[in-house]
Amino acid sequence: MNSLQQFESLLNCATVEELHASTTGIVTQLGLEHFLYVVQVNVSLTRPYHFIFSGYPKEWRARYDEQEYAKIDPAIHHCSKSVIPFLWDRQRFSSRSAIKLIGEAGEFGLATGASFSVHGSRGDSAMLSLATSRKSKESKGDVVAMMGNAQLLTCYLHEAIQRIVLSKGPVPLNAVNLTERERECLLWAAEGKTGGEVADILNISERTVVFHLHNAGRKLGVTNRQHAVSRAISMGLITP
Repeated sequence: MNSLQQFESLLNCATVEELHASTTGIVTQLGLEHFLYVVQVNVSLTRPYHFIFSGYPKEWRARYDEQEYAKIDPAIHHCSKSVIPFLWDRQRFSSRSAIKLIGEAGEFGLATGASFSVHGSRGDSAMLSLATSRKSKESKGDVVAMMGNAQLLTCYLHEAIQRIVLSKGPVPLNAVNLTERERECLLWAAEGKTGGEVADILNISERTVVFHLHNAGRKLGVTNRQHAVSRAISMGLITP
């Protein structure tokens, strides 16, 4: 099985357990030992949904959460804004708190690695981090050499997680399918227009506007117009 077939095999996994085993095998073939995938879906502007798919040591995950390292992790900051891979370099971990973070990570077997990001069209963004316990310059070169395949892994893994987890859990991404008219009504509502004003703009009745906004809210799983607008924006369903 070639590399592309391996990545495509992730799309055939039926459960999270199968996906974890397949991902572990691919990461091992890449010459690494640990992986961590985290996806954020902006179903809310203040309370986004997170799903964590971990191949990291449990002790490190507990330590990371206890110290709230996510708040100062340069990899997270970078990947939230860019699709360019983030190599774990001492120059990137330059602040005192970041130096402490990367130093402790090495003690738990995550000495050398890189992080990769992918951003979807529905308010979803994910980061995959891959790491090894080896600290030599050669190991850093190995990480650089596998970056192309690692980015492919990130994309295929994200697609698999969408199908296995996000489409069936509390964030049914695939189920939100707004009509063009529903989007138009939400977009003008986001501009602060009343139902009557939206009706005039779209040349339809106010009753029809209310009908479309109600349907959009039902699909988005919310109960009022304001919440429907905020969720549609956060999920990228309406844009300027």
